[in-house]
Amino acid sequence: MAPQKICIIGSGNWGSAIAKIIGFNAEANPQLFDTEVKMWVFEEQVNGRKLTEIINTEHENVKYLKGIKLPQRVIAVPDVVEAAKDADILVFVLPHQFVQRTCETLKGKIKCSAVAVTLIKGFEVAEGGGILLISDVIRQSLNIPCAALMGANIANEVAQENYCEATIGCRDAQLGQKLKTVFQTKYFRIVCVQDETTVEVCGALKTDFSLLDNYHPMNQTSKC
Repeated sequence: MAPQKICIIGSGNWGSAIAKIIGFNAEANPQLFDTEVKMWVFEEQVNGRKLTEIINTEHENVKYLKGIKLPQRVIAVPDVVEAAKDADILVFVLPHQFVQRTCETLKGKIKCSAVAVTLIKGFEVAEGGGILLISDVIRQSLNIPCAALMGANIANEVAQENYCEATIGCRDAQLGQKLKTVFQTKYFRIVCVQDETTVEVCGALKTDFSLLDNYHPMNQTSKC
């Protein structure tokens, strides 16, 4: 099998932390992964320079993950179609409100053999009410398999190589193990399970419960 091409869709705090992991894993496993890891970056100006230019020359996302160097093989690309069109593995790590729009842009423009994994915590509102998992949105929009990676992780801690854990939920056990090689490092431990839905729901609810906890009366500091 030819080395797999990876595209990271999203370049914020969490996306950049994951880009560091994927870039180093690609470098360590050239027989498995392509020499370039493309990362879609929504273009913006930082101190008069394009953010993609800064990332590609200084190998640092100075806006969203300042002080953390990215592997040189992580290439920032401002066009999402250009970044994703040849990818075998699509890693979705952008705000959930942009997933549907991004998938619509990618529809019909990616490899039909591609697979996806979402690192996005949240839900979409379904037409007529109810909720849709982000993996369902990606799966239905792009007609490709989509797994989920979730964990109680903080991007800066992962980027600083503090020990962290996450779970990949993937209905296809073989694909789950393949995705594990993309993410696992000595400091980022990955466990694979086939109950994809539970993994994703727990990841999304963890965020919701954290928000509720912050607003709980017992957690409010009163002034005497």
